Amino acid sequence: MVGPHARLGLVWFLVLMAALAAGRLGLILVLAPCAGLAAAQAMRSRRTHPRPSPPAAAAGAVLLVVAAAAGPVAVGVVAVVLVGAVAAGVVVGGASRAASTTTVVAAVAIGLAGASPVLLVRGGIVPVLVLLTFAAAHDASAYVVGTGAAGAWEGPAAGAASIAAVTLGVAAVLVPPFRGATPWILGGVAIVLAPLGPYAASALMGDRRANVPALRRIDSLLVLAPVWCLVAALALS
Repeated sequence: MVGPHARLGLVWFLVLMAALAAGRLGLILVLAPCAGLAAAQAMRSRRTHPRPSPPAAAAGAVLLVVAAAAGPVAVGVVAVVLVGAVAAGVVVGGASRAASTTTVVAAVAIGLAGASPVLLVRGGIVPVLVLLTFAAAHDASAYVVGTGAAGAWEGPAAGAASIAAVTLGVAAVLVPPFRGATPWILGGVAIVLAPLGPYAASALMGDRRANVPALRRIDSLLVLAPVWCLVAALALS
């Protein structure tokens, strides 16, 4: 029987597909608020004192996703401004260095996860479709197989197998834009990096048992999306 977690994941994937069909603006309208909520939830889960700022982390993540509409340079500028604002707050305003650093790391990491598909869609929707399908296939298989599994490796192994199956379909059908070894290179990147996202999300959190539904919707993209989109942009150019 499909549980509520799996149903939520399916609904989220369908929402992303509808957003992708609407183009860059559609992705921004979905990914920007999700990234903002994810960053805020991650910071609220931390119990350190002084606590990182959920509103600042959310605003930074949203700004990065929105800036992706203008291209990679704009995203880089926003990231630099966020880091500079933290440095100024520590030096001039006496803000806590640890709390401020945690806030900006969460904003940049989560913001880039949301901004990367928006940047990639400038070259067409098919590569973004493949990226999001890789992430969804990994999440669904890792959850279904990993829940109650005897070994911790079974969930990630199932996720890797699902990505491999999707890669086979990409290599057989989506030519162009994918040619030669490109599908296998990008599939290999997804197999290696998708499992790292949930660990990165847990590292951003303070209480790993906290309820962070928005963060869990995009956690597989935290490491995967920026690297995959860069490799895809280079390989498909």
